[in-house]
Amino acid sequence: MKLPIHLFLLTAVLILLGSCLASGELNRGVWFWGTTTTPDGPSPYGSTVVVGDSAKEDETIAFFNTHGVKRVYGSYQNRPVSDTAAIAAWNEKLEYNFIESQLLFGFVNIDEPTQVATLLSNIQSRFIDYNNGFYDLPQYRFDALHLDIEPQGTDAWDDGDGTVRRAMLEDLKDLYADIRALLVTEGMGTVPIYADIPYTWDKLPVDGGSIAWADAADRDAWFAGIGDSLNGISIMTFSKDTVPELTVATEYERTGSFPGYARIGIQPKGWPGQQWESIWEVNSILNDLEDIHAPNHATDLENYGFWRYSIEESKLDPVIVDVDIVIFEDDPGIPFGEIWTGPAIYVGGEAGKIYIVKQASDLNGQWKEMAQLKVRQGQDSETFRVPITLSDPRAFYKVEVVAESTQR
Repeated sequence: MKLPIHLFLLTAVLILLGSCLASGELNRGVWFWGTTTTPDGPSPYGSTVVVGDSAKEDETIAFFNTHGVKRVYGSYQNRPVSDTAAIAAWNEKLEYNFIESQLLFGFVNIDEPTQVATLLSNIQSRFIDYNNGFYDLPQYRFDALHLDIEPQGTDAWDDGDGTVRRAMLEDLKDLYADIRALLVTEGMGTVPIYADIPYTWDKLPVDGGSIAWADAADRDAWFAGIGDSLNGISIMTFSKDTVPELTVATEYERTGSFPGYARIGIQPKGWPGQQWESIWEVNSILNDLEDIHAPNHATDLENYGFWRYSIEESKLDPVIVDVDIVIFEDDPGIPFGEIWTGPAIYVGGEAGKIYIVKQASDLNGQWKEMAQLKVRQGQDSETFRVPITLSDPRAFYKVEVVAESTQR
């Protein structure tokens, strides 16, 4: 029998969550910049808008919990100094929800001594001094430092040849080391440092790479060397749009000489004219990447504003058609309505339909959209995996199916 909507109840004893979900829990990261420009103008989901507004903070964290975000790379400009209370309250909310708060610094001009000195000064005041101000209150502190240092954004990089770029990467390695040394000097030597790196940097000249690595050993030594300062890297793969391409592009970083974890970074741009046409195509990429590479090598999303814009641009007219069967992971024979504590649900999909998964804490509550799913082009059917974060004692889920022709 087919029904227009399936409802089923999931409950869990919280003390069991660690053992029940350890193998299936998502570990996504997201860049949370102060401002983001979308095709419709400034995003309402930048940190300058969200942080300091309690209701917006709570809605944002609810989104993070629903979508498996465990690491927030937050840029707050000088607010750790000028608006300490707001940043502390935000960090406390993240801590309460078991989400890491990594302070994000964007920087470009690594060969400008004055600007490098300003960067180090900002790290001192916004990260070190801020954290020291809450020495006995760890819930207010940042958990890690996140560096988005991009020498490839300078004129020197664009105008230089491979030898110039190789020298700039040596300067970048030295800057990472200087930042690590600053933390060590301030008694924070064990604080993690993460950084963002393009996927193209590992390519040798013989393979068409633009950096004049002397040979593979030279490249390997550089990646091993930055591992002396960094605990992990996020690989920026923003020109790749299929799972095989993303896997190949990040293979060296994930398996080569870098000793830490290398996470796969994508831009969740899911609207016409972008890498993906809709949020359900982004979701398909995320699901497939995480099936292969999670939890340690997947997935970082750049950025929160683009993610939310993709969801909003993929809204559909609510014309409901028949819903196919919803299958539980591990035991598809469990009837709807019975208790189950698995980490995901499976939805069987057919071409020509959009599947919308929603969640509510009770039947009288407000339904929150979790995912929009669509069978990939060229396929007649597909089974979708929808991760579930069991953060409450119980939750209701429903799946709505919309005819694709109703898409606006």
